[in-house]
Amino acid sequence: MEGEVLRDDQWEHIRPFVPGGRKGKRGPRSDGRRFVDALLWMARSGARWRDLPERFGPHQTAKRRYYRWIEAGVFDRLFEAVAGDPDLEWMMLDATVIRAQAQAAGARRKRGDLKPRLSVAPAAASAPSSTPS
Repeated sequence: MEGEVLRDDQWEHIRPFVPGGRKGKRGPRSDGRRFVDALLWMARSGARWRDLPERFGPHQTAKRRYYRWIEAGVFDRLFEAVAGDPDLEWMMLDATVIRAQAQAAGARRKRGDLKPRLSVAPAAASAPSSTPS
């Protein structure tokens, strides 16, 4: 688990940009550090949410929080903070670490798979192919 967790100095650098974790009546509301570690695990493994290890908490909770953070712009602020610090550059994601399905690279689809829907605009602009010219 050594490569999956942030060091203390790295966590202190991004902590101000992570919402939650303030003390409530019954203790801290959430563990932002554990969630960030879960996101790093997801980014490195390319796994689905349901494959998230139990040590990171319920996958439904992590998925819900992930989408809330996107809507709130948390990742934008976090990436801006990380981009200026070369020590945290390993946290940055780009297209080289995100997996795509084989069809995205032009591979043939399996027999019986659904065909992707075509946009209405290109169909309206082209002439019908079934009529002889």
